Amino acid sequence: MANSREIKRRKVEVSHVEITAFCHATEDCSRVEYSMKNLLPEDLRLKLSPVVKQEKGYYGNPIVIMTLRVDDSPLALSIVKYVASRLEESEKRILRITSSLRYDSREKKFTMRFSKQSLFRDKFTLADTDDIVKFTIYLKNIKSQRELDEFLIENNLVA
Repeated sequence: MANSREIKRRKVEVSHVEITAFCHATEDCSRVEYSMKNLLPEDLRLKLSPVVKQEKGYYGNPIVIMTLRVDDSPLALSIVKYVASRLEESEKRILRITSSLRYDSREKKFTMRFSKQSLFRDKFTLADTDDIVKFTIYLKNIKSQRELDEFLIENNLVA
């Protein structure tokens, strides 16, 4: 019988992914949706659509919150791998350096924020402004920063 140290840890897996963006009154929501869908492999762009929710901003201005969630674990992982394949090495270095800031251990989620404008032009540029598309990877079987780092390396998200 194996002792507790010899028991193999469960592999970190993607539970689901979520892509979220705000469409402000001054924006064309179809363009924002296009930017969001550029985070998906081409074969999924026509099959998946965001859920749209109408809200009011701080000053009463209309804001549309668009959320696209993929709950199928293998499909979600394929989206993560697609995003990783589109990242420049410089963006991957930024993710490596900032990984602990992007990971919420309580909710087990890793978040990347991309420029809406760059995604519209089919370029994956990380951004820390307000004009972003948020890409969140929800993980399961993860217990430490080291396991997160291993997951990021395995899936080519960091350089």
